[in-house]
Amino acid sequence: MNFNISRRDFLKISALSLISSLFRKSPVTSAATNNDILCPRQLITDNCAASRVIMWHSKESHPQFQVQLKNADGTEKVFKGAYQRFTDDDTTIYIYRVKLDSLTPGTSYSYQIQMDSCTSPWYPLTTNDNDTIKALIFPDSQCSDGYITWKQVATSAFNDHPDTPLFINMGDLVDNGEASYQWRQWFDGIKAFMPMRVFAPLMGNHETYDLDWKCRLPKAFLNYFSFPDNGSTDFRNYYYSFDYGPVHFIALNSQFEEIDPIKPGLLQEQFAWLENDVRTAKKPWNVVLIHKDIINYENLNSPEPLADIDIVGKTFMPYFDKLGIDLVLTAHQHTYRRHGHIYNFSPSEDKGPVYIDTGVAGNCRYNVPRTKRFDKIMLPQPETDNYILLAGNASRLTVQCFLPEGKLMDTCTLTNSKQDISIQK
Repeated sequence: MNFNISRRDFLKISALSLISSLFRKSPVTSAATNNDILCPRQLITDNCAASRVIMWHSKESHPQFQVQLKNADGTEKVFKGAYQRFTDDDTTIYIYRVKLDSLTPGTSYSYQIQMDSCTSPWYPLTTNDNDTIKALIFPDSQCSDGYITWKQVATSAFNDHPDTPLFINMGDLVDNGEASYQWRQWFDGIKAFMPMRVFAPLMGNHETYDLDWKCRLPKAFLNYFSFPDNGSTDFRNYYYSFDYGPVHFIALNSQFEEIDPIKPGLLQEQFAWLENDVRTAKKPWNVVLIHKDIINYENLNSPEPLADIDIVGKTFMPYFDKLGIDLVLTAHQHTYRRHGHIYNFSPSEDKGPVYIDTGVAGNCRYNVPRTKRFDKIMLPQPETDNYILLAGNASRLTVQCFLPEGKLMDTCTLTNSKQDISIQK
């Protein structure tokens, strides 16, 4: 699907979808009649080579539950966890969390969720080694079409790269963070893949919207997912980091403008945490994940729009320069742009991190013109959906941009010199 609408019109369409959804059943709800194990999912931990978190939710309370893990030789182990009651958008569910620990790196397991009289299928779980990485990265997946577009993009990516064990969503998973029907549709779009791959989501600004399109705390996002402990009392699950293969990922939160008026202190807390986190990281690559892009596109109707660093960039980029971040992946603009190296707020040949705005994986299209100052590579306009494949080892990291039909649109490779980029279109 390919059309262009403004953000204002898109929100109107989404609001109408919200109203209409009240008169229809979600596919997930109707499919769960005989089994109350809903939306099983693997979540990242600080060290995915040795542990995982398994989550799911149910319509009814089931105090007796566990996850059974089995390795290749048939040895089994049972893990217990905790659950909670969660109500949002006049919908109550029960959310379960079980952590699997003391796992062996580079090992294939299978796991089964067991809950009262309900059992899930056996799902594969493979811990990564410490040498290689392969991950699918999805930009904004928010939709106004029942998340059909999201399902199509994700299904194409998973089917074309079936051996990719990690996937990341760059924020704005849903269009409205309070709308429970949108979360059901989002989960339903990837229900065939989510239990078998480990997932790392970011918070976007749309996760902070209530049904009246005003900002609120992102309750659904904070409860549906589990994240590595960031040591925070006030902003647990808002930002985090984790290791996967040779990469240390830093998932930052760019929603301080939305959240500060409700709950101040998010930005200041992240600064202190970020410096300590990166300085103590021990992986060859440091990769930042952050929802909002760092470029401000203004005067959109002019032949050459004014391009400058936006408030998110001015806030975080000095830290990225100082800490030696290798790669910064962003989203939010719904367009794929490779900005290249940026250092001290200016384009550079070899200094500073490489910045890539990852594109769009939903059906919302923006008209974002090219700025020659920062946009080294962009997809043909009007832009369609895309996804990213990140792969590499300790000496080489490659970012590839694909269209859903599998066409390769851009390749950017970083070597361990942290200065060399080779380009292939």
